[in-house]
Amino acid sequence: MIDRMHRRWTVGSLSEMLGIAAPTLRTWERRYGVGPTFRTAGGHRRYTIVDADRVATMARFIESGVPAHDAAERVKRLSPHELAAIVGAGPAGLKASAHEQTVFDMLEGARELDAAKVQEAAESAIERFGVEEAWDSAIAPAMIQVGLYWEDGRIDVAGEHLVTACVLTALRAAAHRYPSRGPARVVLASVEDEQHKLPIVALGAALARHGHGWTELGARLPMESLESFVSSSKPDAVFLWSSVMKPGPETLERLAELG
Repeated sequence: MIDRMHRRWTVGSLSEMLGIAAPTLRTWERRYGVGPTFRTAGGHRRYTIVDADRVATMARFIESGVPAHDAAERVKRLSPHELAAIVGAGPAGLKASAHEQTVFDMLEGARELDAAKVQEAAESAIERFGVEEAWDSAIAPAMIQVGLYWEDGRIDVAGEHLVTACVLTALRAAAHRYPSRGPARVVLASVEDEQHKLPIVALGAALARHGHGWTELGARLPMESLESFVSSSKPDAVFLWSSVMKPGPETLERLAELG
């Protein structure tokens, strides 16, 4: 008996197995280079298991809305192990691969200083998966990797700032797509020594998606200003962001007094 790893498929047999029309398989081979790689002793071309996984993954990418050319380029970059994992995991595997592609595109855009590529990657992830999942599974990991690339010299500060600006634009656009269904009852801000604000912008976009109003006070907000704002606006919740340290006991006590 021939095990699956050593099986070979003709166009017709692969078409029947995967439910993809034979003319489509021939077009993918001719136009995109996604086709059979094994040759028999008689010179006939056959699909290997890796070829079959590549075709199946390309079909899934296309079904999820990825253009055929882009889908082909993606599957050609994936290793046999990655292809098998995607096919075996079903929709979950395809989703994980999509998040990895977003990270790849954002990093590539940072290296090339290509704002359009970064912007498209971030916006597409948000559109497909929603703000929360796009942030947790793709955008935030990409931002962390961008920081590491800056530290080891693979990108300079311009690339890092470019990515930040593009992500900020994408998150703002996402927030504006969802009109608030009530007053701003949540305050979002970064602590006094925190210069980054992307996480609070992401949270604001997520709140907007669920119909909650919020007020963003940005980065490096002095405690006195926060106290004054909270005293006058009486919000239901205050979210303070700090990437470097937890707010000190004094800060927390002062916030508690306002509640």
